[in-house]
Amino acid sequence: MSKQFSTSIIIVRRIALFLVGLVSFPFVALAGLRAPFYSALHRQWIKRNNRPSWMQQADKINQFVLF
Repeated sequence: MSKQFSTSIIIVRRIALFLVGLVSFPFVALAGLRAPFYSALHRQWIKRNNRPSWMQQADKINQFVLF
């Protein structure tokens, strides 16, 4: 079963990710790796429990699919 993270951990994680994105922007923009880097940051941003983000998105999509 997946463990839900507390609100304080989510807030601290998002602040840290914001600072990492802000500090790394000049380097990532010059290297041309902006899309994959910010995609990885986004995957970490949306995490609210210890399940992989792709599994959360798949579950969300399966809720809307009618068989």
